[in-house]
Amino acid sequence: MIATAPGRQPEGQAGRLTIPGSAIGARYLGRALSSHFQPIFSIAHRRAVGFEGLVRAQRGDGRPEPPAELLSLPQTGREMLELDRICRSLHMQNFVRQHSDDAWLFLNLNSQCLVRERPDIGFTRKLLDHCGLPARRLVIEIIENRVDDPARLQQFIGHFRQLGCLIAIDDFGAGHSNFDRVWELEPDIVKIDRGLVRRAAGSRRVERILTGLVALIHEAGSLVVLEGVETEEEALVAIAANADMVQGYFLARPQPLVSPHREVTGRIDRLLRGRQWQRPRHHGGPGEDLQLFEGQFRQAVEDYSRYRRFEQSGARLFADPRVVRCYLLDEAGYQMTRNLYAPHYRQRLNPRFTPLLCGGNANWSHKHYHYRALQEAGKTQISQPYLSVADSRMCITLSQTVNTGDRLQVFCCDLDWQEPQAAGFVAC
Repeated sequence: MIATAPGRQPEGQAGRLTIPGSAIGARYLGRALSSHFQPIFSIAHRRAVGFEGLVRAQRGDGRPEPPAELLSLPQTGREMLELDRICRSLHMQNFVRQHSDDAWLFLNLNSQCLVRERPDIGFTRKLLDHCGLPARRLVIEIIENRVDDPARLQQFIGHFRQLGCLIAIDDFGAGHSNFDRVWELEPDIVKIDRGLVRRAAGSRRVERILTGLVALIHEAGSLVVLEGVETEEEALVAIAANADMVQGYFLARPQPLVSPHREVTGRIDRLLRGRQWQRPRHHGGPGEDLQLFEGQFRQAVEDYSRYRRFEQSGARLFADPRVVRCYLLDEAGYQMTRNLYAPHYRQRLNPRFTPLLCGGNANWSHKHYHYRALQEAGKTQISQPYLSVADSRMCITLSQTVNTGDRLQVFCCDLDWQEPQAAGFVAC
């Protein structure tokens, strides 16, 4: 049994490891340190696939010390590195003493401290050897903060990769976050900051941004963990955003023991069942309003198909206050008519976007509402919400082909999709 961190000697009280009961503890400047582990769940596998090691501190009088206050105790970079190593040693030793199958152990590493102090890069290898933990089960979390020497950081990352460890970027979306770090470090995993998840649960717009961010990180070749999932709404948002893994109090709190948390499997099943994630509760009900409008739209398309009077057919839809404009495209995507604006919406047109308001000579063949309508001729298509270049407002588009005998046309209608009105829609 290991009593001190490998490759170093305890300095005074700092770093002294003890064995209180069945768990290993440490002493640092009069504080008793212990390990807690928070599980990280794979949504698809419905089980914990990793555990993040978190330090807990207790003062001499028995009162708990918040982690932020513990981390503020070191006065120099060298002292910060010392505490960082104590925590890593503590977590790894407590982790390997428990049955954790093949789960990962996530350990934080202060990248700025690592770069400034330029420590011996053999510490982690010695620690892995000492504990008997395969390097493939260790995920090094690089805290997303500013680094003075990115090249030096990449050298350290290269060393960890050579050992066989995985690399994660922590708290992405906060502070100094930018995609340069993703391109440079090519992490295996990106953990998105809890603040973005919280905002996405309360805003349709932020939820779309989060979904796009997850997709972009996937394109870069990294898996995504959403941190700080504390409510059912946030869990539904994580699933809808196509995150790979989730971590947070809603599923499990940190605790000293590594547990399989089998009860979480049923909770994730309930979230997935019935595809509830397609319509989070704060976005409204089953979309009955849209179904009703879809029927009206089909009637307008049928009217145009029969009489070829586009303005009269489009005007049938203007009784609905959400209708913005109607327009007609040819098979190649060229706009055949001017934009036909609803009278109630014309008053709200923003003159700052005048150069974009006229659809004459425009080609929309690259837009989903055009090519999807052609792919499924005769079937009404409903787009995802998107930012319209016509007036820089969020909208959704209903589109359907019309067969005029010698050619196909696409009848389109845009609906305003502003936050207060989004509750009535469920885009397909």
